[in-house]
Amino acid sequence: MKKIICIGECSLNIVFNAAGLPVGAMPGGRVVNAAALLAKAGLPVVMASEASSDGVGTMVVDFLEKAGVATASIDRFTEGRTPLNVFTLGPDGRPQLTRYEKYPPEEGFDIIWPRVEEGDIVIFGGYYAIDPRNHNRMMRFLENAREMKALLIYLPGFIPGQEPRITRVMPALLENLELADMVLTRSDDLSMIFGLDGAQCYARNIGFYCRSMVNVDADARVITYFTDKASSELPIESNLCRSLIWNAGILAGVVRALEDIPGGAPALDAPDSTLRGKVLTSAVREADSAAEAIAAPWQECE
Repeated sequence: MKKIICIGECSLNIVFNAAGLPVGAMPGGRVVNAAALLAKAGLPVVMASEASSDGVGTMVVDFLEKAGVATASIDRFTEGRTPLNVFTLGPDGRPQLTRYEKYPPEEGFDIIWPRVEEGDIVIFGGYYAIDPRNHNRMMRFLENAREMKALLIYLPGFIPGQEPRITRVMPALLENLELADMVLTRSDDLSMIFGLDGAQCYARNIGFYCRSMVNVDADARVITYFTDKASSELPIESNLCRSLIWNAGILAGVVRALEDIPGGAPALDAPDSTLRGKVLTSAVREADSAAEAIAAPWQECE
């Protein structure tokens, strides 16, 4: 069985209720949570990231290890703090996010990269994939993974406050798109980055670089697989389709569908209706299954 290499930020979400009291904490980010879901399913998963040697970093790394994720490629830095994402209720009753982070001042990603073999699946995304601290080193690894015929899945999207000037990170984002075999998106992220909906964004910005794009539109309650020839879609029935856990399940489901894809990554240049349907069905099934583990409202954070 080929392995799954996940590249993304290790962070912790802390959620407060309306009274200002902390009600729970959980690892943040789709990549980390999808890595845990895939490892729990018995797949070989490696996490490539960094986390401080502080207590918060240990919580996140322990979460991954308990799920069965290999963590030898997580750099435990000492000059800094593992990021915290704090969710509080705003005046409108909706959760508001405040982020605290302190990364080391030097270039990031001082890690031991895992070995890549043909057929491996590499997942990368979030602000981590465009941050100048990490981007150059990550690109060298991704280019090597491409040469080794691994399948690359890119997740664009990040917290708006991390980079208010989109133009500053757009070159790195386009480089990521060009390397990817599949792009997994959400309409909210596409609107923030490109100012377009899923279909428009694929036609104008993404399809030129990457032929396969799977997009979740939480407002329209639909998930769509876009290609340059045709598209397929499935309705979304879950009320939790904006939650972090549900969206991590989408990523896990896409990976499960591509584990043994005939023809490997090149098949995603022109996926037929059968493959598109398989990917969407697996994505929604895994997302709904992951959401079943949500036991309290605070776990519904986005």
